[in-house]
Amino acid sequence: MSEEDALFLAGLELEGAVTSSDKVRGLIRQARQRAQAPATWDAALAAAHDIAAPALKALRAAELASDRHSTVALALTTAVEEMLAVLLAAPAELAGGDPERLARHEARLVDAAARLTEQMLRWGVTTNAPAYDPTIVSRRVAALGELTRLITAAADRPTAA
Repeated sequence: MSEEDALFLAGLELEGAVTSSDKVRGLIRQARQRAQAPATWDAALAAAHDIAAPALKALRAAELASDRHSTVALALTTAVEEMLAVLLAAPAELAGGDPERLARHEARLVDAAARLTEQMLRWGVTTNAPAYDPTIVSRRVAALGELTRLITAAADRPTAA
């Protein structure tokens, strides 16, 4: 093992792994999990959580160190985790190309995106979102206002016969 790899392994933090052997076994387990599509929704959600955990841990540590909190950052991280779980579950769910499963997969993606969009719009109602930068959401939502007006106008137009 190269010195660089040994230093990496020594500094690596894996849950439940203390020794280098524990860490190597943990890395093999993680590689196996990534190579094999989760067979169930619960397994996909657990895998997504494992992938998102370092980012969430860093976010919470930074918030503690800075004595600041963002409901926006936490909720967006959770939303990404859910969408990732849908994607990780896709290989097992979509095997065989069953039209009903395709539709269910699509519905899960759309539902997750719609919940995220609804949350963003709720935060955008006020100029002070629960974020590190209280105006970040309202600025972005305001920029989407024109698109929303165009969509509404197109929907209100009578269709040609």
